[in-house]
Amino acid sequence: MSEYSEYMKQARKEVELCLDIWKNLFAENYSETIEYAYSKGSAIKEWESFIDYVPILSDVDIHIKARDYSNFFGDESSFYESVNLSEMYETRYIEKNPKYFHIPRTQIVKLNKIIDVPDFIHPREDEITPLFGKPVLIENPSDEIIKKVDLQSLLDLEEFLPTLSMSMIDRTGLDLWIMVRRMNWRISPAPIRLLSQNHDKPLDLWELNRTMIAKELEKQEFYLIAESYKDYYYEGWITFMEDFTNSQSLRRLISSGFEVMKLCLEEARKLV
Repeated sequence: MSEYSEYMKQARKEVELCLDIWKNLFAENYSETIEYAYSKGSAIKEWESFIDYVPILSDVDIHIKARDYSNFFGDESSFYESVNLSEMYETRYIEKNPKYFHIPRTQIVKLNKIIDVPDFIHPREDEITPLFGKPVLIENPSDEIIKKVDLQSLLDLEEFLPTLSMSMIDRTGLDLWIMVRRMNWRISPAPIRLLSQNHDKPLDLWELNRTMIAKELEKQEFYLIAESYKDYYYEGWITFMEDFTNSQSLRRLISSGFEVMKLCLEEARKLV
């Protein structure tokens, strides 16, 4: 991890603190309304190189299953409670870690409405960190269906990518971060969805960190995608270290992410 090693060590401690705070907040305030909660994704995987986790660009995924009788943050009446909860997380974090390197960006997803969606890919037991209750992990569809879903998700980029030109044309300063957020959740899984098309066990790919995904891309001779993929997260580190204040760095970040999606789409078109 070279020069990033100390940063990564600190970031790991801070991700663990983040999860511990959310775990306590759930137990203290929502034990009657939350059935279970767990974390998944890049934040809890093994980090081998600097691309495996990028502060702020990478989020800390937390999935919550609310009890059936609960309308957990489901309408406008809970808005101010959500404001207070976000403040509680941040306040506790700063109190426990006043000299923080970063405050992990959490993404909390309520599972109730998506858990039965056919295209939703459920994590496996060794891919999660339980935070509250006993997570119920549902069996995923067959490998062939997963491959089909992955391919369609890539082909859907055909409609998304053309919208970015007019979205980008007038962006400056903080507005550039809006573009990053709009693109980021599509960039990260795109290479995995491409690799799954030639993989016997596509679900196994979702267990891999980004370092391993980059190696798999190179193994399948997707060299340009691998380079753009690594560049994207490298630029993410630069923008983080600059406090997301350098517009030129943000534009390079956005351009690298666009390249990842564009190249993955080009390869997906060859498969239909």
